[in-house]
Amino acid sequence: MLQLQLASTLHKLNHLSPDGGRRIPEAAKAYRAALNGLPADQGSLQINIQGNLGALLLAGNDPEAAIQELQAALEAAQSQQLPLHHFAGLRFNLGKALTTVGRLKEADEAYNQAAQAAYGHDLGSYAKAMAAPRSIGKEAVMQAVQVAKAGRLHFQQQQGLGFLKDIQLADAEGRQLPQSLRGSAADWIAGSASIELVWLHFAIHRYYHSLKYYHSLKQYDLAWQYLDLGNRLMAAHTPHRQELEQHNLKHIQAIFRAPMLSSGLQDDSAVFVVGMPRSGSTLVEQMLASHSEVFAAGEDTALAPLTTGLNKELSKPDADHQKVLRKYGKRYLTRMRRLVPKQQWPEGTGPKRIVDKMLRNLWLVGYIQMLLPRACIVHVARHPLDVALSCYAQPFGYSASSLSWAWDLNHIAQQLEMTWQLVDHWQQQLPGRVHTVLYEDLVAHPEQVARELLSVCGLGWEQGVLHFQATNRPVHTASMVQVRQPLYSSSVGRWKVYEQQLAVLQQRLAPLIARYEQQLQVQLAARAAAVFGEGGDAADGLTEGRKATSQDDGSETASKDEL
Repeated sequence: MLQLQLASTLHKLNHLSPDGGRRIPEAAKAYRAALNGLPADQGSLQINIQGNLGALLLAGNDPEAAIQELQAALEAAQSQQLPLHHFAGLRFNLGKALTTVGRLKEADEAYNQAAQAAYGHDLGSYAKAMAAPRSIGKEAVMQAVQVAKAGRLHFQQQQGLGFLKDIQLADAEGRQLPQSLRGSAADWIAGSASIELVWLHFAIHRYYHSLKYYHSLKQYDLAWQYLDLGNRLMAAHTPHRQELEQHNLKHIQAIFRAPMLSSGLQDDSAVFVVGMPRSGSTLVEQMLASHSEVFAAGEDTALAPLTTGLNKELSKPDADHQKVLRKYGKRYLTRMRRLVPKQQWPEGTGPKRIVDKMLRNLWLVGYIQMLLPRACIVHVARHPLDVALSCYAQPFGYSASSLSWAWDLNHIAQQLEMTWQLVDHWQQQLPGRVHTVLYEDLVAHPEQVARELLSVCGLGWEQGVLHFQATNRPVHTASMVQVRQPLYSSSVGRWKVYEQQLAVLQQRLAPLIARYEQQLQVQLAARAAAVFGEGGDAADGLTEGRKATSQDDGSETASKDEL
């Protein structure tokens, strides 16, 4: 069992400290060695090892191999007639792997099977599986409504969750809980953590938000109630340190001022995509990744961990600043190049550009400038209220400690304000250094914006970037489903659905909203003027985009895309 212990240890270390996934090949080798040495009567252990191997491979950006291992594990469980609820996690991970490679219909089926397998046994697996598919049926949602109600009744006595006592939801009131959710039959809920309810409330919100019935009546209160409740539950478990964020911002503004130190490195392979989550950054990354000379490394960044050691060395009285900066700049480049898949770029070759989409690197633009003065920095922006709503409507996950602000509209507003203060700071200190892409402009004029983006990144034009949905690469962000679809514009102005609920936020962000809308209007006007100059038709691109993607197929949901 030494190989299994080694594999488990490396797997855990990779989860706690990814380090570019460098431990994954050794862990996978150890898992396979453990499987080969397993006695024939250890069927249950074999399934668990295969499941862990599948999860490891998924984390290591090898979803196809992960799918094979997970399917094999599930087939073994079925052949041995083992209780299916023991393997709900396997089905859930299979759904994630299938989503990653764009097999969305199969993924939805896997998620639904995971939810039903976990029902009555594991609240966490049930709730996550309910929140994962693109859509869920009415019967499944009504079941989730009852489970959520049972959970609220149980957990309302917990410290910090007293607000659950006052919750009244139209779809749950007056409905008697079924026998399966009362008394000892509900121990599977009582024995779970209250935070598991978060996913369930987000899942129910998405169902009500997407119903054409509610859109036709413009009744969004029930959808909002579930969304607000899910966020309040999450906020109760993940406090946000607002003052620390403000302190860090002031520190950056004070320290990083022109002229800045420089490594002098001439390497121009690094491309940083930065900004707020839910702004279209995954779309931009996917378009870049569709270029033949680009590798997109996702959000497994190598930059932030370098800053502590860099600061220590730069602060030494006798430090050779340029030498130190060159060392750390090369270290970053080396770590990112290790992520490049050898099957795509054999030894001796490599991509011209490597994209790092750790959005938080907006806070580290000063370091980027010092370490890699020729790197390309792309800031992706979207209407502030659309960003705010989309962040509020996205369950980022328990481990997203850096996104603890996303569960409260006031904290989201502060994050938006700080983001644009940083953008202004970098523009003042490093004029023209950061290239901004406006999401609405990209949706309305994809080819023009894509050409400008490639030019800024030092890349030639390739038509394939406009067919990004066909690019076969793993996507692990909250937008993994959207980038498997052709470009659509129905997410533009989504905040207006909840204009009443967002009124206070809209008032607070009024200056930022006015600024953004003016910037966008200037950009769109320039596009229109260019079209007129060429003798073309300058129809409103956003309007035309909606017409092109709006379809009524008679389905239960109103839109295929997310907030």
